[in-house]
Amino acid sequence: MAKLKYLVLGVFLQTFAIGRAQQTSWEFIHRTPNDDEESIALVEGSGGSIYFGGRTIALGLEYPYKSLVFKLDKYGNFIDSVLFNLPGKWTSLSQIIPKNNEEYVLLSTFHDLSPPFLNAGLLLHNMNSNLELFNQNVFCADTNYTSSGGYGYKISSGNLFVNFSVRFGGALYHSYLIETDSNFNVIKYRFLNDSPTTYSHLKTLDNGNYWGLNLILNKYEIFDYDFNKIQEQTVPELLRANFGVKWDSDSSFYLLGDKIVDNQHNLGFIRQYHYIDTTGYLYNSWGEADTLDFPAFTNGIDFHNKDSIFIGGTHNMPYALDPGQQPVPTWFVILQTDSLLNVRWERFYGGNANYLMTNLIATRDGGCLIAGTRYDYMNDPVPQTDIIVLKLNSEGLLVGNNEQPETRMHEAIVYPNPGTDALQVRLAVQHPTALLELFDTNGRLVLSQQLHQKENRIAVDHLPAGTYIYNLSADTGLRESGKWVKL
Repeated sequence: MAKLKYLVLGVFLQTFAIGRAQQTSWEFIHRTPNDDEESIALVEGSGGSIYFGGRTIALGLEYPYKSLVFKLDKYGNFIDSVLFNLPGKWTSLSQIIPKNNEEYVLLSTFHDLSPPFLNAGLLLHNMNSNLELFNQNVFCADTNYTSSGGYGYKISSGNLFVNFSVRFGGALYHSYLIETDSNFNVIKYRFLNDSPTTYSHLKTLDNGNYWGLNLILNKYEIFDYDFNKIQEQTVPELLRANFGVKWDSDSSFYLLGDKIVDNQHNLGFIRQYHYIDTTGYLYNSWGEADTLDFPAFTNGIDFHNKDSIFIGGTHNMPYALDPGQQPVPTWFVILQTDSLLNVRWERFYGGNANYLMTNLIATRDGGCLIAGTRYDYMNDPVPQTDIIVLKLNSEGLLVGNNEQPETRMHEAIVYPNPGTDALQVRLAVQHPTALLELFDTNGRLVLSQQLHQKENRIAVDHLPAGTYIYNLSADTGLRESGKWVKL
């Protein structure tokens, strides 16, 4: 196991007070010019420290990936990092599971370094708060399988309930369901090869059964003690992965998923009152008519107080997930809802690069953390991604920094940029109206228009090509400005 210290650039932090609760707000960007990193896992430690990670690879190499874990303090200061792999294997961290106040379980998957990437398996470690790894164990799948991913859940007894999915004979996914003791010794397992399966957000139920969310078939599924499937139910509203789940009791939970309407992807969210019975659920959705909006890849819904639910995803996400193939401006988007899923506010972060959100967690101080990747295609011709983590306060604000953060927060966005004969203005829900003013480079006002819709299309075919400055303002506190280019 190699301990690796990283040069960390772009850490901004400052504390500020709201009422009696002290909250922090900061931006952390991890840059290594010769490596490509992806953030997948994110947790808040008992003392407020932040642990996150995923995988890293040297640029120009398709393989091997190595697993990567970072530790920050609660103010966003870099503390340490660790890089590891199973020798001779492609290795990718899937999850960090809190075990107790001082220890965590790291769940990684692996397979061969060269095509056809067989001999897959699951790599388990314990990790203490100093990022020291111990108690390694390996679960090997059939030699003809390649790995896809894994997800685990800590049972109250200390055991682990784990899904490990593999591929064989084509593109279909199939899963191992595994229970181990606290030392990762396998107590029982079952290979589900009768239908396509891969699971997330596992849970054990009060009656001793096991619950999982099938990401392939978009179903809630229940298994008995021996992992025989005994019940299933299609997720309401035809929501599909990427899923996020937050349980608020032993039998009820909130769900985030991908809602497709007329080939448009939106964020759909449900309050599910029973773990399998879909009678009487609540539902709401968010998205724009002409963009692709996807839930965070690993988990995009969380709360400590269910009257302040954070929901997150990627706004204007490209079809191609490789940012080098389709460099476009995208945004992290965060919503806050009440317990009945009414949206209180929405905010956007970024738009000056290709941002992809992977994870969102609520923090104990009332705010939230979001993690993902960023490809700064405007300044870097190499399709290299950096890891970015934003700590927001309870209102979703990134404020109080000693320096201006690289990632700007927006409550209205103007796109496409550059554009041609029309520009679109999206107003956040907390700003029902706004005034749009457009100025040329000489400071002359060339367009002034009142906006009264959430989504507004403004014709600008009468304006010559060039660079313009836009201002958006409203009595509700909206103040947005920036450059817009007409081709």
